[in-house]
Amino acid sequence: MTRLRGAVVGLWSVAVTAGMGCAPTAMGPMVMRLGPGRPDQNVLQMGMRSGPRLSAPVVGSQPNLPPGDRFRGDESSFFPQQWGMAFDAALTVPLSERLHLHTGMQGEMFLPVPLPAYGLYAGASYYVGSEQWGLAPAMAVRGASDFGLVTSRGGPGSIFGAEVSCALTMQPEKNVSLGLVPFASWHSVVAGGRTEQALYYGGVVAARVSWGGLNDLEVSGGFGRAKVGKGVSWNVPIMGARGGR
Repeated sequence: MTRLRGAVVGLWSVAVTAGMGCAPTAMGPMVMRLGPGRPDQNVLQMGMRSGPRLSAPVVGSQPNLPPGDRFRGDESSFFPQQWGMAFDAALTVPLSERLHLHTGMQGEMFLPVPLPAYGLYAGASYYVGSEQWGLAPAMAVRGASDFGLVTSRGGPGSIFGAEVSCALTMQPEKNVSLGLVPFASWHSVVAGGRTEQALYYGGVVAARVSWGGLNDLEVSGGFGRAKVGKGVSWNVPIMGARGGR
């Protein structure tokens, strides 16, 4: 009986939590290639990154919403209805010394299990320069959705789009890489029975180190601006951390 009661409580908790997910976070930049990388080794990284919920101004401007669900714009950049933290798993696959493929998946952080929305992204980067200095332009495509969860934060909504970025990188010493990564992305946002076009752009400063038991530890921070439709825009704080092997 005790086991049965525990199973029922567990299933109920999962059901309640699953019904309180989050709209997808538009992480950016999706691809950050800091330095030439390793031409003979795949790199898997996992961590968390932040970004805007591009569906928020569409859903948050509907009539008869309670004040806590309305879109706030620049008045509250960290408002969870319009800004989120997502789990991020990224895989880098080198095709040559210069050309690398990048793919990844995301899951929104909530209580603190990754629940819908989920997303996938994929792209490529090309490194130009020396081992100490270089440029790494990149392109990527993305798709993410909360699968129509009515109670999701900033949703329900789905995003589909593409991004371009270019990392200016330097390696002052072995196993230490620094970079400045501007980016711009364009998305179609499906939310509230409407389809809107969104522009998300900005830049981050990033660092990656490999030391002792820390392999490919990467931290990043910066600033972005999101614009949805014809005139709704807001500031977006950007931060993230990933570790890999």
